[in-house]
Amino acid sequence: MPDQATFLRGLAKLYPDDANSPWYIFVGLVLQANDRMDAIAALFEILREQTPNREDLITKVRTLREAQLKASVLIGFPKGINGCIALRNAVQKTAPELLTVLDKDPSLRENLSRQEKDSRGLAFFQRIYSQHTDRVLENMSLASGGDLSQFAINAVYGDLMAEERRLGAKETGLLEFLACYAAGGSSWSQAKGHMFGSRNLGNSAEEIRGALNICDAIEDHFQIHVNRQPAANWTWLSKLDAWDH
Repeated sequence: MPDQATFLRGLAKLYPDDANSPWYIFVGLVLQANDRMDAIAALFEILREQTPNREDLITKVRTLREAQLKASVLIGFPKGINGCIALRNAVQKTAPELLTVLDKDPSLRENLSRQEKDSRGLAFFQRIYSQHTDRVLENMSLASGGDLSQFAINAVYGDLMAEERRLGAKETGLLEFLACYAAGGSSWSQAKGHMFGSRNLGNSAEEIRGALNICDAIEDHFQIHVNRQPAANWTWLSKLDAWDH
């Protein structure tokens, strides 16, 4: 079995090769979801060795941090907090000079009005769910006395996901899908919706499959068992084969 750094470095090859490949945010998500915060430091070291330009490295750290923040509402807020802390600790240990910039970053969300959050949240939600938007919102509303739909539009999407300055809609959509896939179990239904949603946001079958391969490889390497039974609940993954053409 390869050592942790060698293994994590190899995960980049599972995602379509591109100069701006976001492979590392999907690695970070799966590590967060499975409480492997110890490996986030190794992930940062790989980014550091592969990114000699200081500004480019700062951009990658910001992108990873934003992905961990967005993932928090999907994988559990404590893991979101711990993932962000693990990343900062890793930077502080081996590249503390970056913190003179990163620690001064202002919040991207603190000055948003309720109207702004509702507007951009609904717009982002519609990009994901398209013609199914009204049905999805109604089902959430009926299940929660009206609160889930309000929370989704205003907080999850308006406040969190729709902010694109550090992590764009395309990558955010694929992050959401992968978080649901990584959860397994009853989350298959949400994973299905978000696979279609990630395609609506511009992800190709190759990119979706690359994120899946990263997740599967991490589960195998760390011997993580995720319940994806019954298999019939996951047959929709075969849609990727049709999307290849």
